Amino acid sequence: MSVKDVSKDLESSAAPAVSANRREVLIALGAGMTVPLFGCGGGGGGGGYVAPPPSMPTPPPPPPPPPPPPPTTPTVTFDATATSGLTTNFAYLTGSAAVNPVFTFNGAAPSLVTQFGPVYPRVNMVSADNSNADTFATGTVYTTFFHTGMALDVMQYGISENVIVYINDTFFARYGLALASGTAQGGGASTITLASSSSAVSGYYNQYYVRIAGGTGTLNEVKQVMSYDGTTFIATVDSAWTTPPDATTQYVIQEGTQPFVLDGSTGSIKYLHFTWSAAAQRKITIEQGVFAGVASDGTIAPASLLATTPFMVIGDSFWEGDAGPTNVPNLVDTFAAALSWQTINLGQGNCGFIGTAIQRLNFQDRIAPPPEAWRVSLAATGGTFTISVALNNVTQATTALAFNASQADIQSALNALTNLAGGNFAVARGDFATPLIIVGHGITGAMLTVDGSQLTGGAISVLGQYLGDVAENVPKDSSGNALPFYLLVSGSGNDTAPNATDAQVQTAATYVATQIVARFPTAKAIFVGVVGDCGAASNLIGPTDISRNAAIKAGAASLTMINGKVPFIDTYAAGLNQPKIINGLGTVADPVAGTNSNLKSITLPGHPTGAGSVFLANFLAPLVQSLIG
Repeated sequence: MSVKDVSKDLESSAAPAVSANRREVLIALGAGMTVPLFGCGGGGGGGGYVAPPPSMPTPPPPPPPPPPPPPTTPTVTFDATATSGLTTNFAYLTGSAAVNPVFTFNGAAPSLVTQFGPVYPRVNMVSADNSNADTFATGTVYTTFFHTGMALDVMQYGISENVIVYINDTFFARYGLALASGTAQGGGASTITLASSSSAVSGYYNQYYVRIAGGTGTLNEVKQVMSYDGTTFIATVDSAWTTPPDATTQYVIQEGTQPFVLDGSTGSIKYLHFTWSAAAQRKITIEQGVFAGVASDGTIAPASLLATTPFMVIGDSFWEGDAGPTNVPNLVDTFAAALSWQTINLGQGNCGFIGTAIQRLNFQDRIAPPPEAWRVSLAATGGTFTISVALNNVTQATTALAFNASQADIQSALNALTNLAGGNFAVARGDFATPLIIVGHGITGAMLTVDGSQLTGGAISVLGQYLGDVAENVPKDSSGNALPFYLLVSGSGNDTAPNATDAQVQTAATYVATQIVARFPTAKAIFVGVVGDCGAASNLIGPTDISRNAAIKAGAASLTMINGKVPFIDTYAAGLNQPKIINGLGTVADPVAGTNSNLKSITLPGHPTGAGSVFLANFLAPLVQSLIG
C-alpha cells in the first residue's frame, strides 16, 4: 500500500464504515462463497398494463441476462514442481533491489518491505525485516494483486507457520502448521487409527485436519477430525475417505486444509497451485511472513487494498495469530475487517507490558525503547565475535560468541559484564530476515561496538539505533509527513502476578501512554484490557482480574481522549463473578456444559481456536466502534 492511500481523517467523528461483505464472510467462516444474482423486483404503481399506441414500434425483447461470473473457487494443490508455461513475476524485480510494482504490499511500512538478501538463498523474496518482532508470525506482510487467467502458482509460500488467502476480498483458505505425522495402524470408511505414539488424550486432535501423505489412500486427501479416542487412537473424520486408510497409510495432522510444506533450512521452492475452470480477473491477497512471487497464465496487475485506514496492534499471542485448530482468519484480521481498518500486525507471543520471554521485547521496549537500543546484523557462517560496551569511560568486551550464538547466549554474555552498574540488556529477534535487537536498560549513554574480525563467511555490524516497532511503521504521505492511524495496545495474560503486580503494570502502561502521546501525535491510541488469560484458574471474573484492568485503564488515562472518553476497552466490564469472554475450564476436546469453553484449544492451553478468535473479534469490534463514534 502506498502511504498516501489514506482516505479518511481519523479525527473525524464519523465511525469507520463496516465492510459488510468481508465481515460477514469472516464471521460466517465462509470460504469460496459466490454471490447469488438477484433480479429486479416487479410490481408497484397500482396501474394496470397500458398498450402502446399503434404507431409505436414493438419494443425489442429484453436482452438475455448476463452469464454468471466464473466461479471463484479454485482447485488447489501443492508441490515443488512449477506449472509449465506460466509467466513468473518475482516479488523483487530480477537483478535489482526494487519491489515488483505489480504487487501491492501492506503490513509494514513500504521502506521496510525488503529482500531477504544473498546470505540466505531467497534473493527474490520480500520480508518485513524491521517491522515485526517475529518473522514467522502470520501477517507480517500482506501481498495483493489482480490475476487474470485460469492458473496461478504462489511461490515459496510456506516459510511462515501458515498462510491465509483471500480471493476478491473474501476469506478463502488457510494453509499451514503441521501438528503431528505418522503411519496409521489402520482405518475404516470414515476413520483412521493413528500411530500408537499419538496423544492419549481423547479429543486432542478434534477440529484439526488429517491429510493422506503416502501409502494407501488418495494422496493429499484432507478430512477434518470430528472426534478422537485417546485410548484406541481412532480419529473419526467428517466424511468418508475415497480409499479407506490401512496400516501403510502415512498421514499428517495439521492446522488447516493444507500443511506447512517448506523446508526452511534449505530454502527449496514450493508452489501453491490455484486452478480455475474459467478465466477472469480476480483480486488475490496472500497474508504471510514472506513472499517470493507468482507464476501465472494471465496478467498480474496492481490492486488496491481492501481498506485504507491504517491500524497497528501491539499485543500477545492472541493477536499474533497463535491458535488451536483453525481454518479461518486471525483475530486481528476479523477485528480489523469489522472496522474497515488495514492491519499492521505487531502482535507478539510471550510478551506484555512487562512480561517477556527470550527473543521477545515487552510493550515498553517495542513502543518506546530507550536511546541505548541497537539493531545488529549478523550474517556470518563461521567463526566468533565479541560485543563491547563503553559506559562511564570503561569499556568491556564479552567472551567470544559463536557466529550462530542464540539470543539467550548473547544476552547472558552482555549481562555478565561488570561495568553495567546495575543495568541490563534484552536481546531479541535475529531470525531468517530480522536483525538482532539489543536493548539496554539503566545504562544511559552507553555505546555498543562489535568485533567480527574472527568471523568467516560474512560479518556482524551495528546497523544503527532501534527506534521501536511503531515508529518504523507510522504511515506517511509522499512528503514524509505522518498520517493519522489507530494504535491498539492490548493487555496480556503474560503479565502475571507476582512477577508483574498491578502497580508495576500501571507504571508500565502509564509510561507507554505518555510516550505514545509524545512520540506519535497522529496516533489514535486505544488500550484494551486483558483479552486472554492462558493460565486462568477460574472461568469467572475475579477481583485480581478487575484490579488488573483498572491498572491498565489508569495508564490509558494519559492517552489523548477520544470523544471525551478515556480510550480504554474494559474486557471485564461484566463485573465480579461474571463469565469471562471465553469462559469455562474445558476445551474444544472436552467442553464444559453451559460455557463456551469449546472455543478454547487443547494443544495451546487457554488460547482460542479459530472460531474462538472470531468470537473475540466480534466481542471487541462493537466496543471499539462505540468508543470512536
